[in-house]
Order: sequence, then C-alpha cells, then structure tokens
Amino acid sequence: MVWFEVALAWCVLAFILGTAIWSLGRFREPGSEATQAGHSLLLGARVRSWYLSYIDVLVDRCASLGIQPTHLSFGQLFLSLFVAVAIAHGMLFTGGWLLLVTGTLDIIDGRLARRTNGASLRGAFLDSVIDRYADSLGYVGLAVYFRDSWVLWVALLAMIGSLLVSYTRARAEGLGESCKVGLLQRPERYVILGFGCMFSVLLARVLAPIAAISESSLLVVVLLVLALLVNFTAIQRAVYVWRVLGGPREP
Repeated sequence: MVWFEVALAWCVLAFILGTAIWSLGRFREPGSEATQAGHSLLLGARVRSWYLSYIDVLVDRCASLGIQPTHLSFGQLFLSLFVAVAIAHGMLFTGGWLLLVTGTLDIIDGRLARRTNGASLRGAFLDSVIDRYADSLGYVGLAVYFRDSWVLWVALLAMIGSLLVSYTRARAEGLGESCKVGLLQRPERYVILGFGCMFSVLLARVLAPIAAISESSLLVVVLLVLALLVNFTAIQRAVYVWRVLGGPREP
C-alpha cells in the first residue's frame, strides 16, 4: 500500500508540474486589466494574464448557460464549508484543491457580473460578505486540525491577518481611497494555502521510502510564512492608507 501511495504521489506531482510547464506557452504580455489588479511578487501581471486567459473560457461558458454571479458566490460559500470539513478531518490534499477551486469561483463571479452587466451594489455587498466567510473557513478547518498543537495559534494569527488585509482595503475604499497595494492579496493567499496543503501531502508520500515525515510538516512551514506575510501586508496597507489620508481633504 505504501508503494502504491508513493507511485500515485509521483504521478500527481508529475501531472501538476507537466501542466505548469505546458501552460508556459500561453504566457503573454499582460493586459491592462491584469496590470491594474494590484502589485504582487507571487502573482505578477504576466501570471494574472495567463490565468485570466483560462478563466475567461469558463466565464463565457457560465454566461451561455445563464448562470448568475450570485449562484457562483453561494457555490463558493458552500464549497468553503467542504474545505473546512476536509481539512479538519485531515484530508489535506482534498482540502487544498477544493480551496483552489473556491478561489477560482471568487474570480469568475466578479468577471461574470461585468461580462453580463449584472453587477449591482447588492451583489457586490453579498460577494464581499461571502468572501470573508470563505476566507475564514479554511483557517477554521486548520485550527481544528491543529487543535492539540501550537500550530493552532499560527492558524488563528494567519486568519486574523487575512481578515485585516481585506478590511483595510474595504475601509480605505469606504473613505474614498483605493488600496490595492500589498504583498499578499486574496488570490495569493488561496494559491499559497491551497498548494501548501496539497504539496505537504505529496512530499510526505514521495519521501515515504526514505524518511517518515508527517503529512502536515510542509504545511506548518507554509502556515508560518503565510501568517507572517499576511500580517505584514495588513500593516503595509494600514501604513499606506494612513499616509494617503494624511494629506489635505476636500470638505
């Protein structure tokens, strides 16, 4: 059984890396939409353009089927519940790829709303509320999974930082200022945590013949880095907004 799991892990790893290498051919000059989405060292404008080239196919399909953005928003919420349950029960690989799917739904619903002229204030508000729930549920699952370990506090710290990253932007926009700066935005958090869960399991399986490590070993490192970076991003945004709001204001 161990060798079967090792072989399966190598196959999955090869598929992921092979797909990534094959997709490099679709890299292109970033469009204006990608360059205006904010700055990120992890997901730069070129990577965003590459990813959006795939997403737009799904957006067109959803529009042709009459799927509404709210349907995708609620789908994201319910899928996030499955993410929390899967991770809480130790199904890290399953929780990881489901987390990536929820992040994709978060992007699709906004683009679908703009594509179908279905954007509204009520829809934007609902989407923001669901985003906060979806953002938190993965960390709730991690907190349950690590409930008997010191890593519990790392998961909670990462959740607090993630919520503050979103809050600082929302509060700035409520005061009439834009705030898209920061090292880790929501897509980056989905990518890091989703692949962190998946590769943590794959690493344990691949190294099983030579070293016995826990399926969560790599995930602990990922969580530590994520907790540090999201809180740094929250402070980074807070300082940015503080400076922007420090100038003279119109009455």
